[in-house]
Amino acid sequence: MDPTYRLIVSCPDRVGIVAAVSGFIADHGGWIIEASQHADPVSKWFFMRYEILAESLPFDLDTLHAKFTPIARDMDMRWRVTDATVRRPLVLMASRQPHCLADLLHRWHSGEMHIDVRGVISNHEDLAEYVGWYGLPYYYIPIPNNDKAAAFRAIEEVLTKLHPEVIVLARFMQILPTSICQQYASSMINIHHSFLPSFVGARPYQQASGGASS
Repeated sequence: MDPTYRLIVSCPDRVGIVAAVSGFIADHGGWIIEASQHADPVSKWFFMRYEILAESLPFDLDTLHAKFTPIARDMDMRWRVTDATVRRPLVLMASRQPHCLADLLHRWHSGEMHIDVRGVISNHEDLAEYVGWYGLPYYYIPIPNNDKAAAFRAIEEVLTKLHPEVIVLARFMQILPTSICQQYASSMINIHHSFLPSFVGARPYQQASGGASS
């Protein structure tokens, strides 16, 4: 795969965002090889993700960042541009159910997902052998009902040690405390079948139907 730069943008929606960004890239000879964008009509925010062929630009990543900054400032953008060839450090969190974790680990191991998996945190021992097959560290931290605070402090210590940019909750059947959510705000992805935030927990369908079996 040819090296690319990944530009991610969110900003208040307005006319001319796509033209400004794509025009900037085209003016410097840049080649956009993948583009995704959409507007949220409720929040009136715009979201964009571009993959740009690195060799098509006449400058490096730092210069790209410097040259794009005036456009970002003018449109009040929250943005970042990164080297897509660099694997982002990631931590997985799971409980007993293996299917989400298994899918992610397979995609990582096969090279489909370009990530650096630092380890797996779990409140049960069930998945330790499976994770061990991939040669990854497995951090078993039980979360007893009578002392959840201590368990979550231990989880925070592991996360601090592993220093992930992304945390994926792959059927992690616990509600994380505010301290962890705030520390890793915008860095967590929750893979869960619950109808959050209305129906929290392991049986959301039964809750939504008033207790009837689904």
